Amino acid sequence: MQPDVRAAAEAWIDADPRHAVAFVAAEATWDASPHARLRDVPPSVLAPVRTPIRVPPLLSRRVVGVSLLAASAVGAVGLSRVFLPGGDRHATGRGQQTVARLADGSSIALNTDTRLDVSIEGSKRLVRFIDGEALFTVKRDEARPFIVDLGNARVEVLGTAFNIRKRTDVVELTVTHGLVSVTAANGRRARVPAGKTTLIRPDIVATTDLDDARLRQRVAWQDGYIELNDETLDQAVAEFNRYRDQPILIGDPRIASLAIAGRFGVHDSDAFVSALQASFAITAERTPDGVVVLRKA
Repeated sequence: MQPDVRAAAEAWIDADPRHAVAFVAAEATWDASPHARLRDVPPSVLAPVRTPIRVPPLLSRRVVGVSLLAASAVGAVGLSRVFLPGGDRHATGRGQQTVARLADGSSIALNTDTRLDVSIEGSKRLVRFIDGEALFTVKRDEARPFIVDLGNARVEVLGTAFNIRKRTDVVELTVTHGLVSVTAANGRRARVPAGKTTLIRPDIVATTDLDDARLRQRVAWQDGYIELNDETLDQAVAEFNRYRDQPILIGDPRIASLAIAGRFGVHDSDAFVSALQASFAITAERTPDGVVVLRKA
């Protein structure tokens, strides 16, 4: 980014906390989007198709729930745990979820593709969060603060519950109960109460409110669901790909901006693809190795 452009951006961010939230969210969306593969597509083809059409209830929530239970029964949960000097390594593979019970009575629910190191000894309660997503339920102990080292920031609590999702260049912290203190690498601090979310980077700590629907969406994974509240198809596909060995790909940029709403099991990506085909002019081509390519019909 050119110096004059960066200076203008920083001034805009400092003018209002909501600007910081919008900036970090937009940048994270850009980083996660498939813009590299659209490099050679003519601009006319990239015109956004932002029609917020809800997926009709072709698959009822009851049916989706049954599918989720079936997926859970065939081994969706797993854990890899090895002893490290001064602590334990807890990790899940792609598509796996588990709960780590700690010696102090706290617990950490690990979502797909997550790694963290835990050290509970003496006066120290420390977690080194490497990558992935986890929901922390921390037992209160005023003599021993519970600290999560995010690399570019530090989270400190006495006893509370919060969700952390570590993306490529931003950490998303959502507090469901209690109060959390966040300190970024540049020294910026924020106290985050229940019902709020904070986006964290080395130079930004931006906090905003969440309504009940968004709060449920952030932690729906612990119940085995992906909740979509008018996310783009691009964002929805990225969520399902977190749990798939072979990805779903968007082969036509004209459908990437379709707004999608619905509730699916984390392992129900096939049901999601079927609902797309039934509700939109979308075709799905499945390759022999399991990759799904979505295109405009």
